[in-house]
Amino acid sequence: MSECFWLRNMVVMGQGAPNSIRKLGKQQGICLCLWSEEKGFCRVYPVPYDYVHDWEIIDVEVRKPNDDGRENSFVICEYETEWKNLSKRIHVHEAKNKNGKIEAKSLSRDEQIALLRKLAKDTFSDVRNNKKSFGLVKPASLKMSLEKNKEKAEGQATLGYTEDNSIDNVIMNQNDYAWLPYIEYSCSGKCSSKHPHTSKVVEWEAYQWMRKKPNSEEHCKELIDNYHIGKEGYEHYLLIGNIRFYPTTYVIVKVVRFKVK
Repeated sequence: MSECFWLRNMVVMGQGAPNSIRKLGKQQGICLCLWSEEKGFCRVYPVPYDYVHDWEIIDVEVRKPNDDGRENSFVICEYETEWKNLSKRIHVHEAKNKNGKIEAKSLSRDEQIALLRKLAKDTFSDVRNNKKSFGLVKPASLKMSLEKNKEKAEGQATLGYTEDNSIDNVIMNQNDYAWLPYIEYSCSGKCSSKHPHTSKVVEWEAYQWMRKKPNSEEHCKELIDNYHIGKEGYEHYLLIGNIRFYPTTYVIVKVVRFKVK
């Protein structure tokens, strides 16, 4: 097994929706996309749901996986035996807010926008042809649709219910959803791949919304409005990442949008 080491000052750029982890008895974990000036984009997994949040700055102790050859992919050190308490492996930076209260340190909105504009230099072909694990694309155009899930699982996998069986505490794997979101987009720069590109959205935010009514197409279509797709005055960015067993196939890890001032 590889030695453990720390990734420092990493910004949480995106989180994929949960999937079952075989080594943990099919408990769920998510995959983080992290970035730093020193390391660039990194993939770190598995991480429990709701352990960190987008735009927070973290340090994480990791090791190289034995069966994942993708660029800058890492697994959490000792996650197999410490899954219920990874606090000594994942440290969220802290800072005082304007009221003097200590809270998780994260990028401000202006810092988020500045970082996105700095990093969004990729086209789909840049990322795939150079065998990059992640890329950030500023699309020239995009539209969203839903596709019926042909591999829908029979039951919901959960991390456990509260006494009132609140749906807010149900965590579903991606294949438990009746509908799956896809985005068709064109690149702004010179892209040598055939246009438009179509990729599945795996962002946890999208599935968190859909799980309220996972079998309702009408409800799931509200993602289009949530992402402000087709609305004037918004900038959109797509964080894309490749798939472990199909490294030339890319999914959308996060749809970043903000209203232009």
